[in-house]
Amino acid sequence: MVNNQPRIPIGLCLYGIAYSTGLMGNGTPRANPAPIHPPQFLELAASLGLSSVETHLGYISPQEEEAALLSFRDQAQALGLKLVVAGPKIDVDAFRQHLPIAAKMGAKTVRCVISSLLCGDRRPMGGLAGWKRHLDETAQKLKAIVPQAEDLGIRIGVENHQDATSADLIWLCEEVGSPNVGVVLDTGNPLAVAEDPVEFAERILPYLVHVHLKDYRMANTESGYRLFHCAIGAGVVDFTALFRLFDTKPDVLRHIEMAALGERHIRILEEQYWEGLGGRSITEELPVLRRWRTCETDAQWQTPWETGDEKILPTWEIERLNESVERMRQVLTQV
Repeated sequence: MVNNQPRIPIGLCLYGIAYSTGLMGNGTPRANPAPIHPPQFLELAASLGLSSVETHLGYISPQEEEAALLSFRDQAQALGLKLVVAGPKIDVDAFRQHLPIAAKMGAKTVRCVISSLLCGDRRPMGGLAGWKRHLDETAQKLKAIVPQAEDLGIRIGVENHQDATSADLIWLCEEVGSPNVGVVLDTGNPLAVAEDPVEFAERILPYLVHVHLKDYRMANTESGYRLFHCAIGAGVVDFTALFRLFDTKPDVLRHIEMAALGERHIRILEEQYWEGLGGRSITEELPVLRRWRTCETDAQWQTPWETGDEKILPTWEIERLNESVERMRQVLTQV
């Protein structure tokens, strides 16, 4: 672990070290026998010289007991760490219960996702038509949630969770029509919907309220390309260009969220993939197609989780986190 580093304007998302914090494999024989507990999570972020953290409330306290939540808040404040809350699914009742707690925690942003879809594959939701229905229903739910968020001074950030395109998120923000609903940009996930990360960021920038710093390496497959885990800054995402954009939004926090421990297969050569996304101009796809053309073909893409070597995962994961922090320090000196 890196200690006593100068503080940088970057934070740590709980989901970026999912095995170390006990999320990956929880409740199974493969679970981490010695996970990082909430106080240690805060100490880790502070020791790395980070400025903020992001977590869901159930990690702090499975029953979301107020005393435990406020103790976590107090420790974070004592360590000089701001807090972003990873909220529930977009459900009116769930948010009405969640937002006051987030406000007590001192959070100014609550992150959420539209769906559990991954890899740009909308078939489980009924393809493009099913997705559009779901997007419209999501907008109506957010409209019902917004008044409370506005009263509490909390921004709801909807993430591009490998399901939504930049056009989807812009439509959603404009349809809801409140400055308290914006976008959480996951910098790696545009690749799952065949969009370039920098161009995606440029499009949604007026609505940006929070950032997940994620990177991927890419490998060719017969159906398209595989996205797989790497340290932030060691993959294909252009963080120097992204940071220049983010610097125009100084109130937006940026959190390291290394990718999931399982690969993501983006099947851009299958017709069903494009049927789910709808028609787009080929010129919009060119940046991603150029990346795909130069993909690695024989890359070692499997993580220790995928190979069954979870015993080495805690060390492996923290080593990659340390590398991510150092790479982001370098990017900060270049912008």
